Amino acid sequence: MRQVLYILLLCTISCQQVQTQESSDSNYVTSIVPKIKQYDKEPMYFLRLTQSSCVFEVLVNDFPVEKNYELGKIANAIKINHVILQSGPQTVTYRLYPLGDLMVEAYDKGTTITTLLKNTRMTIEVIRVDDFKTYSGFDDEHTVVLHHSPTKEGSHEFEGAGLPYYEHTFTFTAEVPYIHKGWSDGQDLTKFDKKELEEKVVAYYEMFKSLYQNKDLNGVAKQRYGFELRNSKAKYQSKEDLEKRWEEYTEMVFQSDKEFQPLEDYVLSFYGNGRIVSLRHPSKEPVDYRLRGESALWFLYETEDATNAHFPGIYLYLPKGEESLDALRMIE
Repeated sequence: MRQVLYILLLCTISCQQVQTQESSDSNYVTSIVPKIKQYDKEPMYFLRLTQSSCVFEVLVNDFPVEKNYELGKIANAIKINHVILQSGPQTVTYRLYPLGDLMVEAYDKGTTITTLLKNTRMTIEVIRVDDFKTYSGFDDEHTVVLHHSPTKEGSHEFEGAGLPYYEHTFTFTAEVPYIHKGWSDGQDLTKFDKKELEEKVVAYYEMFKSLYQNKDLNGVAKQRYGFELRNSKAKYQSKEDLEKRWEEYTEMVFQSDKEFQPLEDYVLSFYGNGRIVSLRHPSKEPVDYRLRGESALWFLYETEDATNAHFPGIYLYLPKGEESLDALRMIE
């Protein structure tokens, strides 16, 4: 695969001129790499998350970046540059849910927990690394904000104790060397007829599903090109990073035993302050814990050791100026 990629990288055919499978593979890497600017300093932002007595989802600028529905902690800080479109104020939103049956399943004791507890805690540290090129560890990290979930006035009791769901948002300021349009020019999809919107979103999901079923690697790459281009720019990725990403796409698209599951039991979900729409399995009770918060489009496949699931993430927006929902496309 590496040898093939090396040969393909010599091609200079533009995206519009791509006619063959080989040159299309080449284009994914060769067309993105020159568009990734190199800066004297490449700042990177991270979140370090610690929770107690709850499970959670975290969104940055109203876009999902992490979720944890288990008792265990997330060990590593997570990058968030891909959802920072430009310098200025950024929002962090966390959504907390009760433990449900986790204590029963893990320790065979207790009862189902349906509300948030008094000792529920969520701590989020927003971290900046001034130059990701030279990042070597904790000594290069600077805390931008250290946020602790609020407590009730005059006590140490969690503000949301007794609730089945709790949400809180705080802000921080980021400085990045780029400006990405992304979905910022998208229309407010919450203002469209919900039934028609859902029909169009489902149609897009079915189209995307057919690309995987037909092993149309070029088709998948075409649909996700703008999305991957923005992510690669924001994360200052290298050619090697993109080659690895292409290999991941190749592996999933060409899985020979994909078993797609029915597109059902989903929630029409809005992100990006209404500019992004997606079909997701519910986060709130009642939920299927195997699918909680995942994309409604998914398939099973076999490996030597186990049956695995893959969830191709699809987030759609409608650029300003487009009058028909038929123009819904993957976010850029």
